[in-house]
Amino acid sequence: MNLLEDITSGDPHLIWSASSAVRKLRDKEVLSLLVQHLEEIKEKTLGVELGGMLRPNSSHLNFALRKLEFVRDERGCLCLLYAEDDLFDPAQEEANGNIHILNETIENDSSICTCQCLLCNTRYYVEERQYHYSWWLWQKID
Repeated sequence: MNLLEDITSGDPHLIWSASSAVRKLRDKEVLSLLVQHLEEIKEKTLGVELGGMLRPNSSHLNFALRKLEFVRDERGCLCLLYAEDDLFDPAQEEANGNIHILNETIENDSSICTCQCLLCNTRYYVEERQYHYSWWLWQKID
């Protein structure tokens, strides 16, 4: 499994790349295999300096670890992780078949939309924000 090899390689670029792949990963089989190696992943990535300019690359690894813990603990639909990370672009999530954008408005060159998870039907209010890069604030609609 290349993701496991990369994330435990000790190579900062491979760890960052694999962490970014885990962020997007929806394949339950692959996630389950990675969960079986979660402690090894934590051990082999501990203290590895991943760099980063505006945003530390370690944020990708930290999210990947939280996602694997989420899967391990069977906390629910993966869409619940949207609210825990600001790099989930609704347009990309829709293109990947994970959500449906129900409506969208543009205000001050930023998108505001309502989305629905295609697996569990949970709805989210999502605001695009700008700093030095685009990021998204996901809020679950009760």
